[in-house]
Amino acid sequence: MRVLGILSALWATTLSGELSTELRNKRQSSEGYISDRKVVCYYANWAVYRKGNAKYTPQNINPYLCTHLIYAFGGLGKDDSIVPFDEYQDIEKGGYGRFAALKTYNKDLKTMLAIGGWNEGSTRFSPLVADPDRRQVFIKSALRFLRQYNFDGLDLDWEYPTQRKGGRPQDKENYAILIAEMRAAFESEAKKTGKERLLISMAVPASLEYAGKGYAIDKLDKSLDFFNLLTYDYHSAQEPAVNHHSPLYRPEDWSEFDFRKDLNIDATIKFYLQHGASRDKLVLVIPTYGRSYTLANPDAHGISSPATGPGDQGSGTKEDGYLAYYEICEKILEEGWDLVTPYPGIMGPYAHKDNQWVGFDDVDSAVEKAFYVAEEELGGIMFWTIDNDDFRGLCGKTPYPLIESAKGAMNSVQSSVKTKTSVSVSTSEQTSVTRLRLTPQELANLATRYPSNIPNPYPYPIGINIMTLSSNSGKKSKFYLSKW
Repeated sequence: MRVLGILSALWATTLSGELSTELRNKRQSSEGYISDRKVVCYYANWAVYRKGNAKYTPQNINPYLCTHLIYAFGGLGKDDSIVPFDEYQDIEKGGYGRFAALKTYNKDLKTMLAIGGWNEGSTRFSPLVADPDRRQVFIKSALRFLRQYNFDGLDLDWEYPTQRKGGRPQDKENYAILIAEMRAAFESEAKKTGKERLLISMAVPASLEYAGKGYAIDKLDKSLDFFNLLTYDYHSAQEPAVNHHSPLYRPEDWSEFDFRKDLNIDATIKFYLQHGASRDKLVLVIPTYGRSYTLANPDAHGISSPATGPGDQGSGTKEDGYLAYYEICEKILEEGWDLVTPYPGIMGPYAHKDNQWVGFDDVDSAVEKAFYVAEEELGGIMFWTIDNDDFRGLCGKTPYPLIESAKGAMNSVQSSVKTKTSVSVSTSEQTSVTRLRLTPQELANLATRYPSNIPNPYPYPIGINIMTLSSNSGKKSKFYLSKW
């Protein structure tokens, strides 16, 4: 509300016309409009073991926050059947049951189980998908397990076919065969029982090399309900230089010869589209954590500065080179870390203090990615993970600031509105979108001009979307607002 108070004043001084009802109706009835964009949230079941304010259980989940919740992870048994990964928490302590119970509050919520993950690797998946009999054992097990524990679908997270120990070149085609057979089995079961068909999604890599070698994207597209694009960890905390791990675009000052030229979300999205993925099946992942480094020289902290290793563990997450969003914002607000945004609109900011450095997505960069999804007519956004957002609202007044702001931004844009470099044309009007950014000092100046309770200076940059309309009757401008 603090930001909206300022924006309302700006609106009053700038607005010279209203978007016509005719144009609004045309947008909403556009053939390309996606009315059911997904907000997919992964829940990491190991977050229950964290201490203090970092502890997170299914009871902490807001059942109205996401459209799809995915429980990570289920396990793969030696007999190719699905088993609980942590039987104590999942079964004995009622993790699965509490997760499913969220649907008693939100009847539209879908809950799914993820199987696989980094630790699972290829050792067991590769021989499974190569054997027709073993594939059927797995599929039947999935049906039984999902129905028994009241899940609405399965998310497959094999990291990664053809890669890592145990991977084989045949994995690419065999994985697509498994998914086609699973889709057929799920449809058959739904027809026989009268129940709603179980969903199938797949977590797929951001790496163009891994995606090209391991995934028959065009074939998978025919059977999957959606892809969860793992658009994070383009850079790891073990690299010798600091880099943001989830950039939206390649900065203009990075040449075509830079090793990072394709290590960005836009390049990944284009690759999947070129290889047969449907736009409305691509769900873009927004990380709720940052990758941290230890700087070789605290005075050299810009992107590409030398690093000697991963950053220090966070007090809650307890992992080298990894900080949850709530840990990062507490460091900025309470420990005096400096916040730097070297490439606004291109990648998120970084924060640093002494020899510690972390690159992450804040509210502004999460919103940028949400607008990208809407403007590119993609299927939705996903968050890894729900328990790494500021779920207690410790850094501000609103819990889940990344998820709430990105969701609001994505749902505020009709899919017929394109990026700022393109136009959407109706009978008499032409639309373009540009974005104005306010630095903390500029925002402080506005706060002086338009009094409010906003902190002075505000600790994060604010993005304001402005829609400019050019028509036969002249030019008019208005702010394009969303709740973030």
